Amino acid sequence: MTEMNKPNLAQDLLRIHMIITRGLDVSIENAEGFEAEGFPNRQLRGGYRDYVTALLSFVSAHHLSEDEVAFPHFEERLPEVPFERLQEEHERIEEMLEQAGAQLKGLDETLEPSLGGLKAELREIRDMWHPHISIEEEHFNVELLAEMVPVEEHVRISAEMGKLSIEHAEPTYLVVPFALYNLPADERGTLIRNMPPKVIDELVPVVWKEKWAPMK
Repeated sequence: MTEMNKPNLAQDLLRIHMIITRGLDVSIENAEGFEAEGFPNRQLRGGYRDYVTALLSFVSAHHLSEDEVAFPHFEERLPEVPFERLQEEHERIEEMLEQAGAQLKGLDETLEPSLGGLKAELREIRDMWHPHISIEEEHFNVELLAEMVPVEEHVRISAEMGKLSIEHAEPTYLVVPFALYNLPADERGTLIRNMPPKVIDELVPVVWKEKWAPMK
């Protein structure tokens, strides 16, 4: 196994960050378009609502996995990492996620859309998101973690983070397709290899498809 192909927690974090970054950009871009032109139909409004729902849940679950698994594991080994700042930023982002969720309820088919408020909240999240992940990616970089952490430890920590994220990212039938389709094909393949075959072969393409398809 080459160094590039060895499991590495930093690469997993980069992949998750990629999903969230694209999710924020897509959500904001579409909010701007729908705010200007309106929703062409009820299905598209529901699909957009589902997409943002998956995004908010995915971010919250990811931060929980960092706070409860990754950060405690590395606090003593990487004392130069500003863990307290990162966790405080997680708390602030969580508040923004809740506020965005409240605005999202305005997209219910029985209520007037509240796209302006939702767009503002998503922009605030994105403004904090980029400098936040810059700190994480600087300190949790691929070369450093490859040098200091045994391969089996990468596998174990990633598995623990993934398990916790899946337990808290709801609904699964939206969040899993959201994660898969916000990655380019090569990165998506890596993510697929870490998922149970039943999810990829049966649940996403068949059982769940009717529920997640409007997000496209």
